[in-house]
Amino acid sequence: MQYRHELKYYINSGIYAILKGRLDAVLEKDKNAPEGIYRVTSLYFDNIYNTAYRDKLGGTMNRKKYRIRTYNLNKEIIRLEEKIKDDNVGYKKNAFLTYDEYLSILKGDTSFMTEERFECTAADDFFTSVCASGLKPAVIVDYMREPYICHAGNVRVTLDSRLSVCYNTFDMFDKNAVYSPVFENNEAVLEVKYDGFLPSYIQELFSGLPIMQESVSKFVLCSDKARLMKYGM
Repeated sequence: MQYRHELKYYINSGIYAILKGRLDAVLEKDKNAPEGIYRVTSLYFDNIYNTAYRDKLGGTMNRKKYRIRTYNLNKEIIRLEEKIKDDNVGYKKNAFLTYDEYLSILKGDTSFMTEERFECTAADDFFTSVCASGLKPAVIVDYMREPYICHAGNVRVTLDSRLSVCYNTFDMFDKNAVYSPVFENNEAVLEVKYDGFLPSYIQELFSGLPIMQESVSKFVLCSDKARLMKYGM
């Protein structure tokens, strides 16, 4: 497994514009975003005790969470991810799902995950967690991502905007899904991920800007927004 560093920052629309100009001039666009931007939609899971939410909110050093992610709502690319964190470093385990398998999970049927092809993957651990702690759908998180890469240090820098939460279904592909924006003033999230080191010229891209590393969680932000919309608290 490869642990990666992960730094996150809240940024306003003005800083977003400045950073985008700097990143466009210096870094390579991720080949997975041929148009420079794509939509990310994730269904997060939690147990009846809201452990994933509470661990993140409380700053628990060692924690994990599960999500099913798709890009541009493409039913051909559905991935179950297990995100394991140890403070500011972490790693992910994955398992690709078919659309039918995704629907089975929504119906509460994870029995197919006992198949040999899922051994030592995120699905293997997910199945165990479902049986042990009753994992269930918690919230759908949706945003637009502009990704940049640097091969030195295996760096990935992303600008995530238009963060929104779905409040009427747990099915990401539901044509009647309704989303509500989370930020009121077009704020965004800057994420910087890298392996062993962050090249100095990339660090300089952020110099002179009033940004500070924070414990930003789209999962928590969207969970709070969904709770506010449902209960008014």
